Amino acid sequence: MELMNRTYFLDEIVELAKTLRGFTSISKVMTFEGDLGAGKTTLISAVCKNLGVKDVVGSPTFSIINEYQFEEGGREFPVYHIDLYRLEDEEEAQQAGVEACLYSGHLCFVEWPQKVPSVLPEEIILVQLTAEGENMRRICVRSVKNG
Repeated sequence: MELMNRTYFLDEIVELAKTLRGFTSISKVMTFEGDLGAGKTTLISAVCKNLGVKDVVGSPTFSIINEYQFEEGGREFPVYHIDLYRLEDEEEAQQAGVEACLYSGHLCFVEWPQKVPSVLPEEIILVQLTAEGENMRRICVRSVKNG
């Protein structure tokens, strides 16, 4: 089901992050697809900031998984930022602990999900980003059944 399909300017990212955060009620796993430089990490960082994450949010390309904390209702919760770019197969994902994060019931933001789609849960939010010039992006957000 399509949830959003529009272009946006980079200076609109704070409002966009607020909207994306609302979609986490549909699925705790939000995947991000797009070419290098399309803005996946930048958008994830904005969503994390909207959640109240105080840590610096950066690309987990080499660590595979970054864990941040946010507070809600007086309790702290983890949010996982996962980058599958360097993974070759499902076995590497398992060894890195990706599945444990994805099925933890906590928020997970996953870059490059197409690298190992079989490890993803059945229901996800798919965010597709396309650069349309230096300061403009196209975003398409859908709730999808994986597999």
